[in-house]
Amino acid sequence: MTRLFGESIPIEVGLFNAAAPQEFTWKKRKHQVKKVANHWRIDYLWWRDPIWRDYFRVETTSGLMLTIYQDLITDLWYLQISYD
Repeated sequence: MTRLFGESIPIEVGLFNAAAPQEFTWKKRKHQVKKVANHWRIDYLWWRDPIWRDYFRVETTSGLMLTIYQDLITDLWYLQISYD
């Protein structure tokens, strides 16, 4: 079952290399990224509040599949989708 959260959930990214996040904290638990399955950037709605984000579909070492993103305007990270 895929779970799309109504509002994105703030997460903390502890390690990040130039290409992708390597670990993050969600629900007070550290998760190691095993694999980045996909990466894409969105940048649109220039006539409204701008949205500029880097998205990552990641698999963790514990087997979670998630979509997380970095808001490139605020430099904050969020969890958006959890896949079962």
